[in-house]
Amino acid sequence: MPDYLYVLGIGPVQGFIASARRTRDLWMGSHLLSEISKAAAYQIDKNGGTLIFPSLCDIEELKTSKKIKHKERLSPSYSPDAFNVANIVRAIIPNSDAECMKMLNLAAQDAAKKAWTENYADKARAVLGKIPNAINTDIWDAQVKDVIEFYAAWVPIVGHYDDAQKRLMRLFGSRKALRNFEPSPARDNKQWRVEKSSLDGARESVIRENAVFPREVGLRLRLNKGEQLCAVALTKRIGGKTDRAIPFPSVVRVAVDPWIRGIISSGDDRAITLLNAVKEKCGGDNEFSSGTGERNGKKFYGDFPYDGQVLFSSRLEELKKDLAGDPDYQTLVEIEGLARQLRACDNGHRAFGEPNPYFAILVADGDRMGKVISNIKSADRHQIFSATLAAFAGKARTIIEDDKHRGVMVYAGGEDILAFLPVDTCIAAARALHDTFGELLGVNDFKDEDGKPATLSVGIAIGHSKDPLEDILSYGHEAEKDAKNPDRDGFAVHYHARGGGDPINVREAWISQDTTDRTGKSVKGVPVDERLDHWAGLFLEGKFPDGAAYDMRQLAEDYRGWKLVPGDLLEKDVRRLLKRKRVSEDEVIDEKEIRALLAGVTSYSLLVKRADELILARKIAESAIQAQPKKEKGTVAA
Repeated sequence: MPDYLYVLGIGPVQGFIASARRTRDLWMGSHLLSEISKAAAYQIDKNGGTLIFPSLCDIEELKTSKKIKHKERLSPSYSPDAFNVANIVRAIIPNSDAECMKMLNLAAQDAAKKAWTENYADKARAVLGKIPNAINTDIWDAQVKDVIEFYAAWVPIVGHYDDAQKRLMRLFGSRKALRNFEPSPARDNKQWRVEKSSLDGARESVIRENAVFPREVGLRLRLNKGEQLCAVALTKRIGGKTDRAIPFPSVVRVAVDPWIRGIISSGDDRAITLLNAVKEKCGGDNEFSSGTGERNGKKFYGDFPYDGQVLFSSRLEELKKDLAGDPDYQTLVEIEGLARQLRACDNGHRAFGEPNPYFAILVADGDRMGKVISNIKSADRHQIFSATLAAFAGKARTIIEDDKHRGVMVYAGGEDILAFLPVDTCIAAARALHDTFGELLGVNDFKDEDGKPATLSVGIAIGHSKDPLEDILSYGHEAEKDAKNPDRDGFAVHYHARGGGDPINVREAWISQDTTDRTGKSVKGVPVDERLDHWAGLFLEGKFPDGAAYDMRQLAEDYRGWKLVPGDLLEKDVRRLLKRKRVSEDEVIDEKEIRALLAGVTSYSLLVKRADELILARKIAESAIQAQPKKEKGTVAA
């Protein structure tokens, strides 16, 4: 009997991941889909299949043994440290036939369903089922049973491996294009005429009207007033643990991180004491703060392991209004006094003031991955490719969450990355991810049929921590799409100011091309991340006026529509503008920096791009200066 190539797709991605109001919803949805996919993969491995995706061993093991070892029974994970896998499982099934493939496919699907129900959905229901009349159990059972979608295909390996791989993926693509039409549950009963889930509107809410949750459950669910949730959303909120919630950092905590770092590094004993006093009052179960959880057995963001919304005066006022009469109200009043003193502390050249409320979302994805996979000629090479992506995912988590970048990894499945980062570290983290990806895949020389290597495009969106999470996710994916166009291997940063307006977008290839000046002289290209870092350093060190970037943007509009800018007219206009600007009462912009700003700027579009770079750099510097309160010289994110 021949060997078979098998692929299984598990979903829905929208239902598990995209519908989220809180970062914990987002992470838990990704985690759930990963754990369900892992259960299917382990079942295939247990039944004698040779896994390709995901990889359950490292590269060296594959190179020496050429075979994945069978693993012990899969245990469910409830930790943000768990390794992630994509929702597509691929394997080689040796010595099989069509009937055996059907049985293996059903076994893999049953394992995925069992992981979903027993490890997560049933445990969530056990928590909620103890509360009288809290949930509609009939709707719950129907939703839990029908939520997972499967798409599978398999082909015998006849002839070359890569030919079978191409046939398999064509067949799989056709299968995904078909829809499953399962019988719909009867809905003429009053129990089905209920409100839709607030997160996606696709499924009915299972929360009964006038349901009252005890405090300990309410703190786990953290429902907004009038919020309705389906069984999947409630399972994500409960998180699979019957005794407690699984904490996860909020976007607010990511945003305030530079400010907190600045206080701690300032050496100001009074400010540090006040910060610790606020931290102490945020501990325990309360309505106004959530924890950040643990990584590798240690508190994550241990210097202040709470979401930090109480550090903003405006949010404190909102919380006091919402919690008037609540047991937490008096604690909020005490925090308000401490936070007011903390913001007023003077570190030598300014008060600490309010934290900067902006943060960055990073979305990264591999380029030409399908073409690279299609060019893999053997199963052994395919397994090594998969193990290489798994190794990158592990390194990516370390890069995002190390002490240098201080971000939060939401999902790292192969080359697919989603993370939150402080504004002052996001550019350096993106560069580290890109270079690490290239190095790992370059070692094993993975390329497409034209000899082009797989690369990593990275998109970053900078947004306000009070903007809806669904909007922030959309911004991140738009930036990632921008990074891939037109030629891939790109880097894009989009800045979305609070209150609307067009975003500031900067996009360029990671490898910068040389340009020419107005005289035709060659100008060596500087990578866009290095330029942004340098411009931010100018703002941080007080060497460039705050308003000059916007003035350059306005000046550029004078040239809109010009087919050709005569001679050195544009350069003279920009020079005239910058020479009028002063960085202090008796200091003008350095001539060397003016030349750097004008390098390669020979048209309206290039001047707009340079002005946008400066506007974006100024936003980065706003966060960086809070992280460096002593105003030390140097780059923003070395």
